[in-house]
Amino acid sequence: MSRQIADDHPSLDLESSLNFVLETLEEGAIKRNHDFHLLVLGTIDKDNNPQTRNVVLRKVDISQSLIRFHTDKRSNKISDIQSNNSVSLLGYDKSNKLQIRIMAKAQIENSQEILSDIWSNMYPMSRECYRVNDAPGKIVSSKDDVFFEEEGADKMNGFENFTIVNCHIQSIETLFLHSSGHLRAKYQNENDQFIGKWLVP
Repeated sequence: MSRQIADDHPSLDLESSLNFVLETLEEGAIKRNHDFHLLVLGTIDKDNNPQTRNVVLRKVDISQSLIRFHTDKRSNKISDIQSNNSVSLLGYDKSNKLQIRIMAKAQIENSQEILSDIWSNMYPMSRECYRVNDAPGKIVSSKDDVFFEEEGADKMNGFENFTIVNCHIQSIETLFLHSSGHLRAKYQNENDQFIGKWLVP
């Protein structure tokens, strides 16, 4: 016999559900072991083929309907976004049995001041991946042909390859899994206000 959903579960109300999802996303940007710390980013490449990969959620700004991740300027995801800035983001929070699907418009950050400020506050290990000599995804004859520059006295080696991507949320779709019946909703962004509707799971 299926269990009843608790009366105070946030998924039973559109507004409570949205607030819970946004708060959980914010946790994902802060806590490295949170399920939402890694999201699946979907883009369309130059050949019109879908491409997916994991990205680390770095910032959530609900007031701006924005989520952010860091990446290498030379990566394929950047060229994908430059040709088509419509992206999707997918996450699953196992502890809450919650799937989220986000549609967004991606914008590559151009402000050197913003990039420099973020770079200076990153862990050395996080900066290291941007010091690889060749572009991510380039074919090499051997694993031993992958070289990294030294950090440098000013700790700026690799900065020229670093950028951030701001994803402006267009819609959020939520799916709470329940043994007594799943609950699914979609929230459309209208002037930075999310308007929710129930969907058939």
